[in-house]
Amino acid sequence: MTLNVEGRTYNRTGTGTGPVDALQNVLSAEGVDIRVMDYSEHTLSSSSAANAACYIEAAVDTRVLWGIGIDSSTTRAALKAMISAVNRALRDV
Repeated sequence: MTLNVEGRTYNRTGTGTGPVDALQNVLSAEGVDIRVMDYSEHTLSSSSAANAACYIEAAVDTRVLWGIGIDSSTTRAALKAMISAVNRALRDV
């Protein structure tokens, strides 16, 4: 996985029970306290080329935030939603 932090690129490898858990472990190793509390996803249309929207409620440090990710892959949508929640927490500091 490649992380872009303030314009610098870092390559990290994570393990877990699935992609969301693996990203949570990567972020935790980088000092980001994130805990996924709720997860929901749905397709944005009924076609075979539909994008998925994923919504993740996460506790980032002491704040509870929602992150949203959209992608043609449900896995990438979930990971984007996690990053969205972390970015919201960082932006509002």
